[in-house]
Amino acid sequence: MGLSVSGERDATLLQLDDLAVSLPPGADRAFAAECVSLNVKPGEVVCVVGESGSGKSMTASAVMRLLPPSTSIARGRILFEGQDLASLPENAMRRIRGARIGMIFQDPMTTLNPIKRIGRQIAEMFELHTDLGREQIGARVLALLESVHIRDPERVMRSYPHQISGGQR
Repeated sequence: MGLSVSGERDATLLQLDDLAVSLPPGADRAFAAECVSLNVKPGEVVCVVGESGSGKSMTASAVMRLLPPSTSIARGRILFEGQDLASLPENAMRRIRGARIGMIFQDPMTTLNPIKRIGRQIAEMFELHTDLGREQIGARVLALLESVHIRDPERVMRSYPHQISGGQR
């Protein structure tokens, strides 16, 4: 899992300040992650290391505001380009998510929707975050697949996740 962010090189792009992500009642502990603070500057790579279950993915999900319904941001700030993502309304967060900040999940089989074709899933990002028309989006999707050297990108665009290799996913 990684976070992808873009912006100017001189300022802090992403700042987590005493972030805590709560777990639902009855869980083995109160927080999935607690007292998380870090700064990420544009172009900087920050690795978050910890054992399984230590809260790495929950922290990243909190940044993206993609936490499971039974969890929540209990306290702290998530500043991205100066805006506190933890307090943004969902419609404002949707404009940022995917356009300015993104998350690469560990397991593509749980990330990709098994009932949607690959090209359709890639196209959704352009539909949500650009004013491109249908033909332009199709061309961009094809160009993206070609840019990462996917063999037979036209076929892959028409394929479902289970019809392509793990490396292609």
